[in-house]
Amino acid sequence: MEILPRPTSFDDRSGPDFWIDEAIWGHRLYDEQTPWLTFLEFMTVLLAEHREGRALREDAFNSLSYRPQLQLRLRNLVFNNPHIMTVLAEDRADDASWTSWLEKITETAGGLDKPDFTYLRDRFESFQDFAAVIGFLQGSAIEGTSNKRWSSKFVFPFGPNALYEDANVNPRGGVSNDRRFFARTGELLYLMLCRSRDADALRGLLVSRFLENAAPYDRMARAIQGDAQLAKSERAGAFLPCASHPLFDRLAEDWLAILSLPIPAYDAIPHLVTMTGLNMMLYQLERARDVLDQDPVRLVCEIVSPRKSVVRDLSADSYQRNNGLPQQAVDRFIRQIAETEEWQAATASDDPVLNAGDILRKAFGWPDADDDDIAPDPAALIEQLAARALSRHKQHIGKIHMTWSRAIGLSSRRSSRRVRYAPTDRLLKTLVVCSVSKRLEFRDFLALLHDRYGIVIGDAQARDFVASGDADQEDFSDNARRLEERLASLGLLKRLSDSCAYVENPFQRAQAA
Repeated sequence: MEILPRPTSFDDRSGPDFWIDEAIWGHRLYDEQTPWLTFLEFMTVLLAEHREGRALREDAFNSLSYRPQLQLRLRNLVFNNPHIMTVLAEDRADDASWTSWLEKITETAGGLDKPDFTYLRDRFESFQDFAAVIGFLQGSAIEGTSNKRWSSKFVFPFGPNALYEDANVNPRGGVSNDRRFFARTGELLYLMLCRSRDADALRGLLVSRFLENAAPYDRMARAIQGDAQLAKSERAGAFLPCASHPLFDRLAEDWLAILSLPIPAYDAIPHLVTMTGLNMMLYQLERARDVLDQDPVRLVCEIVSPRKSVVRDLSADSYQRNNGLPQQAVDRFIRQIAETEEWQAATASDDPVLNAGDILRKAFGWPDADDDDIAPDPAALIEQLAARALSRHKQHIGKIHMTWSRAIGLSSRRSSRRVRYAPTDRLLKTLVVCSVSKRLEFRDFLALLHDRYGIVIGDAQARDFVASGDADQEDFSDNARRLEERLASLGLLKRLSDSCAYVENPFQRAQAA
């Protein structure tokens, strides 16, 4: 696997304090950017690059630079517009309602040099119709009940007119991009799909289904927004360390499977978001495993039972073990520098601290030349770097596994004091929709989940636990039986006989019918 070097653009003081998390996973994974927001950022990048004729094409590694949409008129009207309810409550004539509302919104709209919303009167037959459209877009908002500021809220991505980047609008009207909720995780997703072997096929489906054949609701966003508003400058700086990775190909295959379903594009989006969350979470764990040189990542999943079980304990153990992998990888990534010949030579030199510091500066971008901390020996330098790096890692990147597994419905604390892997019905349906094209025998479905995502549910996939005495075969057989019952209740499984059960994709079944 080819690992790409740190870009020279990050060598100045404007970049990260040191290059460790970024060297392992990229710039950057961020826990406050949910799977949904990651998908929205990806679509924003895709639209900008499609506009330039280079969608899902990377001219050179880590050269992404794009100019996203801002759509500040749309955002003001949907999320910074309490005046609509006030005017509706006044129950005035239509002309009076428009006049009153236009006066109010002109005074409070943010981020616009010359706010002018008079064009809306020509696009709606009445103020009531306009208010109804605003209400619909508000109701479709992603994470609409959050208390985020209005410029960090997002309408459902019905099409190109509904896509825009996260922004910060200051009280004086200045606008800048914000990296809290669009923290570059969507840019990483974009680069992953660029580097997958199915990038060409994926490009065709994404463009045809989302950008050039938008849902009718996108016309509402177009009527509200008017002409697109673009950022004043391009966004650059995304970095993905792996030139290729099996997970990139698997992620693209999952997206292709979902996008090929005979369902409207906007119905496919929740499944894309869920599979993105699962694969990005697994990317973090698999890259940690690469650094640690450990066995493949496994997710022991309990199909929730009414009573505590052996599988529940093993699932909680599996969750905790995986949760600690990224932190272990950071520590190992730093300390392996001490095993190099260059480090051994530095420690044996006349000025070991200075020479060791030069090696750390070259490898990790630390310490700064004017750093006041002076270590007594090279080993202390490594300890200082490890302590700082782990402290930084725990703030955000170290929380990805915990927050994202919960967000996609993979982990739960239900009926237990410990968090464990316990997939929800929503996640199970997405796994079936994504993984099953034609009907699949239940045992083959369990094997597919294990081989593709490391998910352990049935006894055939848990042989090592049985062999070690940690569980009986019956424990995992019961676990598989509960999954079979769950899938049947969801209409995703049909039993033909006592020994023959098939998992079925409901969308493919409907197409065959």
